[in-house]
Amino acid sequence: MKFSLRLLTFVAMLMGCATLSAQEVNPVTPKEVRLDDDVQVRARAILDIPLAKNLSLDWSEQVRMHNNVSDVDKIVSSVGISYKALPWLKVGASYGFVNTRDEETDALGNTNVEWKIRHQANVDVTGSYKLGRVKLSLRERVRFAFRGDSVSSYEHADPFITLRSRFKAAYDIRQCRWEPYAAVELYTTLNARGAVPNYLNYNVAYKQYINRLRFTLGTEFKINNYHRLDIYYHFHMNQSYEARYKANKGDLKRWDLEKQNCHVIGIDYKFKL
Repeated sequence: MKFSLRLLTFVAMLMGCATLSAQEVNPVTPKEVRLDDDVQVRARAILDIPLAKNLSLDWSEQVRMHNNVSDVDKIVSSVGISYKALPWLKVGASYGFVNTRDEETDALGNTNVEWKIRHQANVDVTGSYKLGRVKLSLRERVRFAFRGDSVSSYEHADPFITLRSRFKAAYDIRQCRWEPYAAVELYTTLNARGAVPNYLNYNVAYKQYINRLRFTLGTEFKINNYHRLDIYYHFHMNQSYEARYKANKGDLKRWDLEKQNCHVIGIDYKFKL
């Protein structure tokens, strides 16, 4: 009995060592790549449709410009539903159809532009609290971003899962149509790909990190009970890890940490039925 127990323990230790040896990877230091700051513009139209008490449906169309407002970046069509479960708690889910402009430069220096389809699914929970005329809210959103094209599972996660945590403070000015607000939001990757020396010899590497820090200043303007405008400015501090491998041999070709700051000016128009 003792011999059998020792034998099983020894086999378990061997299996544990084998698993560790397959998963342990010498750390690969990424090359930091600093991209130029970018100025972007976003415009969106939103239709809010009440379905029942505390239940509403919204549909929106958004155009995003980037490269210092010289190119269209994305066209996003979204539909979502939200429910106010409690006076201080709201839950929601939405789907986004994203048409993304993808630009690549070949070996001869020629630029090729292709429009690619992406899909987004969001689930969020928002808690709010009123402190005098100040409204505080915390929203937690999980986003699943699906690619429409085939990619290497060692370089890109599909779906790419992100946790977005936003804290917002809005001030209700007495007898005024303007409602200014400020917000900060963290984007945390949950299943981003890391880097391994050779993906044929190692398991897929996963990496969790904050890939965007967003600061927002804005104001809402109530035209009347049915029409609203939301004018805002985002400051994005972006960073992303990008791994590239040789197609046949599996060797790591590039491991970059790309960083970029973006200035985003946006306006939303909302119509409530």
